[in-house]
Amino acid sequence: RNGEQKEEMYRQLQREVKRDGEIAREDMMKAGTDSTKSLFQCTVRRIPPNFDGHKCLTDVRIGDVVDVMEEGIGPGGQYNLCSIRRETQQNKRDDNSGSKNRVSVGWLPCSCLEKVA
Repeated sequence: RNGEQKEEMYRQLQREVKRDGEIAREDMMKAGTDSTKSLFQCTVRRIPPNFDGHKCLTDVRIGDVVDVMEEGIGPGGQYNLCSIRRETQQNKRDDNSGSKNRVSVGWLPCSCLEKVA
């Protein structure tokens, strides 16, 4: 019985962490929908190993240019809130698809970014 209670508490904690992550992503996406909030652009110069938290900007590669929407956030002010626009696979196949892009929003470490001149 004690083991069952621990398992249920663990599952509940997992659900709450997942829900918090979803809420945080939604908030960041809402912030990222207004392109006028971009302060400046940066080039991604490196990507830290194991950089996969729920607030992290994923699916970026070295050399990508990101929009910095807010700087000096997160623990110790060491991160920037960034966004990147990517063409959808549908757009690549269909030239008449319009300008629909997928926007990803999340944190990147300031030390991994170089400001575009």
